[in-house]
Amino acid sequence: MVSSEEIKNIAKLSNIEIKDDEIEEMREKFSSILEYIKKLQELDVSNIEETASVIKLESIMREDVPQSGMKNYFLREKNGYLEVNKILYNED
Repeated sequence: MVSSEEIKNIAKLSNIEIKDDEIEEMREKFSSILEYIKKLQELDVSNIEETASVIKLESIMREDVPQSGMKNYFLREKNGYLEVNKILYNED
């Protein structure tokens, strides 16, 4: 179990102000968290493949393929670069 002095030290290192009447509650909660971590460390995970996510990630975006006729409408080539047609106009 975590001591009151350890809780005070953790609070000081974390720059958290803990009142004296909150120390016992924090001590119990912190001890509970450490017990849970201890249980997790006992699990045999040697046959489990490492992964960054449990959800299979795959691209849902379509392939970026130019459509015929659209290129000439939005873009034109100028000095080896693509230039976009002006779409905003200043009334001044």
